[in-house]
Amino acid sequence: MTGLRAHRFRAQQPYRYFCVSPFYIYSVIKMKKIVDCDIVDIIPFSCGVIFSKMDMLGEGKCKVSFYGFDVKKMRSAPVTRSVYMLNKFGNGYKRIVDAIGDYLNCDADAFMGNGTVLVYPTGETGVFDYEGKNTWVGDLLYHDCPVQDVAADGNQIWCTVPDQNAIISYSIAHKKFYMRIGGENSTAFSMPTSLVKYGDELFVCNAGSYKIRTVNLKDYAVRDFRTFDEPVRRYLRACGKEIVQLDSGVYIL
Repeated sequence: MTGLRAHRFRAQQPYRYFCVSPFYIYSVIKMKKIVDCDIVDIIPFSCGVIFSKMDMLGEGKCKVSFYGFDVKKMRSAPVTRSVYMLNKFGNGYKRIVDAIGDYLNCDADAFMGNGTVLVYPTGETGVFDYEGKNTWVGDLLYHDCPVQDVAADGNQIWCTVPDQNAIISYSIAHKKFYMRIGGENSTAFSMPTSLVKYGDELFVCNAGSYKIRTVNLKDYAVRDFRTFDEPVRRYLRACGKEIVQLDSGVYIL
């Protein structure tokens, strides 16, 4: 994030560790491909999902396009950049985008009511209020590995640490990591690339094991949710539908 960098925070040892549950749930998944091109980002919106794609034009130039896929009509149509940014960052998107510059390569989630929290693959993290004003920024590293992706959980955030095969929770207010689930020698996660929170569960996508695994936020048990034949990059829900991004495309389950 241009001009926003503050202090670099390194992990303190979390005080709680949890092991994977031995119980597994497998199911046959019927999938319908809805996006067949390489995409930069995908987010939910009122009618389904919005995805962005980048086309190289030569001489180092590129063109970014945005499309909305309507899950009821089962078709996509172009949308404006503003529609994409509003759905990704909330009402303060103009001020947020002016501050960060690169609005494509970060993950974002609503935070503490009307605010927004975002995380870049480098671990750079920012918090913004409902007007889009930056209230905190820092580099989050766990054992010198950058955190990635973000899911807000009250006044904390959950992030993946792909290089550590783990996910972590971090308190913005206290500037410390609170919990780690998984780890280098654990089988809970395998290159976790993204996560999302629905209800009292986290859904963690694993590129290494080709699985989506859930974390129950009441007892922190880890269980299988979906298994695929290729790396799974992102899972989300929109309009009562489950949508997953795999290396081969985007599918409705």
